[in-house]
Amino acid sequence: MTRRHTLVYRHVSREYLLSFFVAFLFFFFIFFINQILLLAKRILIKQVDYYSVFKAILYSIPQFLLFTFPFSSLTASSMTLGDLGEHREILALRCNGISPIRLYLPILLISLGITAATFITADYILPVSSARYRELYTSLMQNLPTLELVDGGINTIGTKTLINKTVDENRVDELILFDSSSREEGKILTAPSATVTLDDPLRFVYLLELNQPRILYTRGGGEWALAHAERAQLFLDFSKQVGSLGTVLPSQLSSRQLQAEIAQYRISFDEEMKRYEETLSVLQEEVKAGTKSKAELNEFKKQKPINFYLQYYTAELHKKYALSTACTILLFLTFVLGYLRLRHGKLIGFGLSMITAVIYWYLLFFSQLQIFSYPVSAALFIWAPNIILGTLGILLLLVMRRS
Repeated sequence: MTRRHTLVYRHVSREYLLSFFVAFLFFFFIFFINQILLLAKRILIKQVDYYSVFKAILYSIPQFLLFTFPFSSLTASSMTLGDLGEHREILALRCNGISPIRLYLPILLISLGITAATFITADYILPVSSARYRELYTSLMQNLPTLELVDGGINTIGTKTLINKTVDENRVDELILFDSSSREEGKILTAPSATVTLDDPLRFVYLLELNQPRILYTRGGGEWALAHAERAQLFLDFSKQVGSLGTVLPSQLSSRQLQAEIAQYRISFDEEMKRYEETLSVLQEEVKAGTKSKAELNEFKKQKPINFYLQYYTAELHKKYALSTACTILLFLTFVLGYLRLRHGKLIGFGLSMITAVIYWYLLFFSQLQIFSYPVSAALFIWAPNIILGTLGILLLLVMRRS
């Protein structure tokens, strides 16, 4: 490696890292604001202390770093090559016998480091931060007034509306409850007094103990009936409102954990496929014998088994690898800028990277929707955006080199 090559590597690396820093801040800010809005909807409006809010934000950061890294790498490369092209630096290097490959090499090497950082975030940091986020969120929800009892208060729990007059700690007076769970039938429950206790703190289920309740409800034919008792118990379930906090999503598991889950679902899927193939073989023999039509055989072929959980976990496993390698693969689309003479090259490079990021996001989103519709490995769908855009970048680069 000659001295002039070393100067090129240093210059390009410096420009790329500076552009990456700017692009990272841009995408980080966008995803960060979105996360703040989600937290505001969940806990900020309930006056949680600032330290808990800070921890919740900190634990949620790895969730959007998975997209921040590849999009920042893409944008940095576009801005760097666009700027070099605008100032004719690439042309000057080519006139001095330095191949554009020398420009791409430091960008590729740095992007490999970003790829590693993305995978570490997805496979190690995200599972840990997600677990701590769930613990913190559960703790906050247990201490927050999910059911706010105040004088003259109104609380809505799903299809139930609870109205009370006065409140003394967990005792309420003059309680009225409307249940509109069915359009054809309705219930109105009243009680002179009741006590409210948190029965299940993990699922946020409250127990309502009613004294001398009266229930007005509809019967068949639109008639109303009245019932009463000395005491009654009613459970109020808030679990759907606060979300399932104890459930670990596949995206929050490490690759080793995902592989273990996939192995379990693979066993049941193989058994299901074996039964399908046996039935298919029988149908084919019956078609040959003339007892079944080809239309029935073709209809059965369309019912090829698809294991929901196998597809879901496989998709999340390969998404870790696909998003990580996208930090490098998407760069091939930007290398074309090295052969173009553009005014405002950095700005144009930024715009092109935004368009590419949107296309990649859409392709990935669309691919995820297809994994449950076709009996094809979810890995193919998840890798499709990388394959499509990476191949397009290489083809464009080959065309530009020959021109």
